[in-house]
Amino acid sequence: MSGYQVHGGLGSPYSMKVRAAMRAKRLPHTWTGMTVAERGQVMPNVKAPVIPVIKRPDGTWTNDSTPFLLSIEGEGRPLLPPGAVARFACLLLEDMADEWFMKAMFHYRWFYQEDAEWVANWLIFDSLPNAGREAIEQTAESIRARQISRMALVGCTPETAPLIEASWKRTNAALDAMALGPTRFLFGDCISLADLAFYGQLKVMSYDPTPMAWLRAETPYLYRWLDHADDAGGIEGDWSGEISQPVKDLLAIAGETYLPFLQANADALAAGAETFSLTIEGGRYEQGVFKYQAKCLDALRTEWAGLDSAAKASLRDWIGTGATLLD
Repeated sequence: MSGYQVHGGLGSPYSMKVRAAMRAKRLPHTWTGMTVAERGQVMPNVKAPVIPVIKRPDGTWTNDSTPFLLSIEGEGRPLLPPGAVARFACLLLEDMADEWFMKAMFHYRWFYQEDAEWVANWLIFDSLPNAGREAIEQTAESIRARQISRMALVGCTPETAPLIEASWKRTNAALDAMALGPTRFLFGDCISLADLAFYGQLKVMSYDPTPMAWLRAETPYLYRWLDHADDAGGIEGDWSGEISQPVKDLLAIAGETYLPFLQANADALAAGAETFSLTIEGGRYEQGVFKYQAKCLDALRTEWAGLDSAAKASLRDWIGTGATLLD
């Protein structure tokens, strides 16, 4: 076939992000919710065994959502707003959604017993169609145990739970304000890469018992906005010429939380440490080091270095002291 093939999972935030992006860009594609049987055929085509896995029209494969979507920015409708300031803000917020906001997704999914049972059963139901209830729930037990065992590595512990939830709720307040207008998305009436990254995390959380209840009660318009972001292919509009207050609020959160998190990880890697810790959101946060997140900081610094002094000055005002970590 001509077009892209997206192999993902309905419970995967990055799969939801890519699927919504392909819809928004109006690019020919197919979507396959990957089963266990299909995984054996698809995964050998990529290095890291993570989803979504995308086969390009030229026959090559990839499975890192951000580089993939940036590589096809010139195809279909754009996902990056015009202007240096808006572009950088979009890239920073997309990165924060993928690498920090996702902590809440993992935390809520496996910290609360009801959520862990629900999610594990749901994920295996998608992966083992027609297997029957007994097989699904037995397999789900092992998946649940494996994911819970990884929680400390990614920073999701009883000690970090309050600050992860606080950061998630503060971010959602800004997103809820965005959902109420005067534009439909963060950078205007066109959906952006940043919108899609937040959408991906929140979409899967909107089904999980604990975050679903909170979202519906505290940020109901953001909860409904997720359905609009799911398929923005038919939404027409223009980019905004100004940076909105919700974007400024999100940039402030990035400066206070996400950029210090990235810097602490990079410092630990440079020192040869296996873990790092820092104080953010009024609490002590600790996790294992990740080389990928050091690459994220390097990429943001490369984008930052390409900005002129006026663009940097505007962004510093909104990001705050955390902007110094980009120099």
